[in-house]
Amino acid sequence: MSEVEETLERVKVQPGVEGYVICDKKGQVLRRLPSMSQQQAEVYAQRMTSLSKKARGVVRDLNPKNELRFLRIRAKKHEVLVAYDQEFLVIVIQRWTPAPQV
Repeated sequence: MSEVEETLERVKVQPGVEGYVICDKKGQVLRRLPSMSQQQAEVYAQRMTSLSKKARGVVRDLNPKNELRFLRIRAKKHEVLVAYDQEFLVIVIQRWTPAPQV
């Protein structure tokens, strides 16, 4: 089993993970969690590719020496984690529940 396969296995067994997508810089889906539909994977790939390019531009505008590597978006029920690389994007979708109020 390759290092990529081992990493994907570790990701998908984490509690709360509902899906993952690996796509290229153009937003083309290369891999996805088998239980995730191709259409849903394509939507995440296209939207996160677009958003990461914009976020990368903002980071560069603030300081040209910095580079976007990771993006985390939290919504009411889900959290989307995007790892940004020179050739690929790795997108993980997981359930999110707020911590109990103490």
